Amino acid sequence: MLSIGLVAVVLAGCASPTLPQGRSIPNLWGVEPKDILAVDKKSDLSDELLESLTSTTLPGCSAAIAVRGELVWANARGLADLESGTPLTTSTRFDIASISKQFTATAVLLLQRDGLLSLSDPVSRYVGGLPGWADEVTLEALMHHSARLPDFRIALEDRGLGFATSVDQQTTLVTIARERDREPGEGYYYSNTHYVLLAAVVESVSGQSLNDFLQERVFGPLDLDMVIAPTQLGDGIATSYEVDLAVQRGAWAAYGHTGIITTPIDLALWGDEYREGEIVGDDFAIGAITDGDGALYGAGVFLNDDGTLSHSGRWGGYLSNFRVSVDREVVMAVACNGRGAPRADLANGLWALWTDPIEAPSP
Repeated sequence: MLSIGLVAVVLAGCASPTLPQGRSIPNLWGVEPKDILAVDKKSDLSDELLESLTSTTLPGCSAAIAVRGELVWANARGLADLESGTPLTTSTRFDIASISKQFTATAVLLLQRDGLLSLSDPVSRYVGGLPGWADEVTLEALMHHSARLPDFRIALEDRGLGFATSVDQQTTLVTIARERDREPGEGYYYSNTHYVLLAAVVESVSGQSLNDFLQERVFGPLDLDMVIAPTQLGDGIATSYEVDLAVQRGAWAAYGHTGIITTPIDLALWGDEYREGEIVGDDFAIGAITDGDGALYGAGVFLNDDGTLSHSGRWGGYLSNFRVSVDREVVMAVACNGRGAPRADLANGLWALWTDPIEAPSP
């Protein structure tokens, strides 16, 4: 059940919450009207939670909930662009940051199912010009963050190539190839380098760009409005802001680790693949290793000790959160466009609303 504190927050100052224009609550389960009223109640509370945490004059957040592959709630509040005063809407797109990793991992698993590679293969088989560690580091180690390669961001900054400096994928790979050493120790070590290399593997094996491969095998078949475009601006994409509201114009164009532009709605609908989808399959959890904090890291997603799946993201001023329930029926996606935005509070509040039962009012 909802905590007293959360109920107090979402109901504070609320007399009669109104639904966003055009929103409808589908009868997803073919059940009694009282259960639809429960969904409606959760939707009202979700609207009020979003309103209590965000402002109409600052960068904000967009969020969506899907149940069994059907959208049940979505809303957005805040400004997509401070200069123009353009508001966020549920159609506004964001860089979903590290949540992108599960799509890169999915591409690798699809190629393995095609018989074109194996996770046990060394990365040197598919990406040339790498140091000696490439003969020892397997694709599985990259996928599960046990390759222990230093994050390329540190090396770029050491070279004076800051976040606002234009750096493409090839330059990033060259920077990775200059790294001779791996982090000492064993096991889990989260690094964006691992997924830049996996993107290169997909492109080497498939003969396509990672974006084209995902469009053909994932985005297109599932009718998802997603694209890999890490530095893309305009076209309904939210501007990214620092805590002090300075614009964060990221110019690093590497991908595989981040860079997918989409809406929380599309991300929430994608999450149903973990329930019964053929694209993700059961192999996303095979070989998952412990992160040392009670979770396992699988194919670009955390398998938490409570049975849920999740991943968060932060890139520039973009913040994101993605969660799938234990029964895989409820999926939540949140995206924000400011480092000071309330991603955690919003995600935690929505998750409590949609995964804890609320007694429906009597019809």
